[in-house]
Amino acid sequence: MLEFLPFQSFPSAEAAQPLLAILRQREIPFETETNSGQAIFDPTFAFNHTYATFLVKLAGSDFEWVRRLQEDANREALATLSPNHYLFSFSDAELFDLVAKPEEWSPLDVTLAGQLLRQRGRDVSVDAIRLLREHRVVEEGKPERSNKGRIMWGYILALFGGAVAIFMGWELYSYKKNLTDGRQVHAYSPHDRVHGLRIMVLGTVSLLLWIAVRVWVLPQ
Repeated sequence: MLEFLPFQSFPSAEAAQPLLAILRQREIPFETETNSGQAIFDPTFAFNHTYATFLVKLAGSDFEWVRRLQEDANREALATLSPNHYLFSFSDAELFDLVAKPEEWSPLDVTLAGQLLRQRGRDVSVDAIRLLREHRVVEEGKPERSNKGRIMWGYILALFGGAVAIFMGWELYSYKKNLTDGRQVHAYSPHDRVHGLRIMVLGTVSLLLWIAVRVWVLPQ
């Protein structure tokens, strides 16, 4: 069974129709999801208030293929662009950053950025873009920075049998993040994941002990 991961978000279902048309034409499996407008929960507690009204999900293995199809579909639209388009004022570094993050921009913007870089004599060959995006994936895949204060707080809560500690331990141990190439990797380092497992186990044991004390000891 295919596992569908978030590929691209849109302000409305209508805005997603060009992408959906490509997917249907090529018979590429996909799922859509409508968000109610609530802030998406971020288990890293980064308070990332992202609002995705209409989300298109794909199998991770189809990400790069679909991006290439989107770029091909948008090349014809470039000829009709206004010379005042905002990308014409971007520096080379900004354009390369845009090309490296296609999921954050419209397919038309990504295609135009590549064309502008070519006109400026920069290397935007398939291999160059692939290496650029691979470097970004490597950076994305690095574990989150260790938060010693949070880990210590998790142990303290675990001693008191708090359900919050169990959740914190589970999140440290098992939470995975999506990379832009469609893969999922553990968000935290092996060292922090060990702490997460210990916090989860300690919190569970402490919770059971506190329940036992309340049920069998205190009533007497």
